[in-house]
Amino acid sequence: MVIHKSLNRVRAITFDLDDTLYDNQGHLRRSEEEFAALLGRRFALMPGQCRPQWWAAERERVLALNPSLADDVTALRERTVLEGLAALGRPLPGGAAQARELVGLFVERRSQVAVPASSVELLRRLARRLPLAAVSNGNARLSGLGLQGLFALDLRPAVGGPRRKPFPDLFLEAARRLGVAPGEILHVGDDPITDVEGAVGAGCQCAHLEGGITGRLRPPRAACRVPTVTLGALAEVEELV
Repeated sequence: MVIHKSLNRVRAITFDLDDTLYDNQGHLRRSEEEFAALLGRRFALMPGQCRPQWWAAERERVLALNPSLADDVTALRERTVLEGLAALGRPLPGGAAQARELVGLFVERRSQVAVPASSVELLRRLARRLPLAAVSNGNARLSGLGLQGLFALDLRPAVGGPRRKPFPDLFLEAARRLGVAPGEILHVGDDPITDVEGAVGAGCQCAHLEGGITGRLRPPRAACRVPTVTLGALAEVEELV
């Protein structure tokens, strides 16, 4: 643990989910591959269209035309499936509702991550002392992760709603709903941009889990803002409160 700034009183803790509480990298990649293969089977697509790379390129195209969808990864994926299949000559008979149903299968699968028992027990101990909130840009479901009941709030960005991290919206909404000042929140996350830049920019304290829960995650960019503390392991959060 490296302390960069004086730690003020902590009255609530917010947590990022992916790569902070569990290792998400390999699981998300496999979920993407399985979903692309599922679409290929259901709609008789060509081999190249059954790969996550094809759908990733289509998602970028849809996002370029609809930048507001950047704040909701689920809505973006639904629009991508809807427009991508239409472009391939396989329009969905059920339209947007059917796209939502298909993407629901992906979300269910990507939420089936094995969260380490150490993370669950840490959250249980902390939740007995302070309110906890999940603050994530992703769409993993707490119920699928086995983390339901441990968080007082589950905050995600949405089209027309709170913007994604590193915008301050989710952190400020957490402070408002928990009845604390932003400076009384300690945010714990692995990403130097979405978590460190976002939390510090919102006036929160920040514990940066460098390298993620595995210690091996290498983000593409470094943060411009300095966190309150840099953690070498997730368990060190408990020492701060």
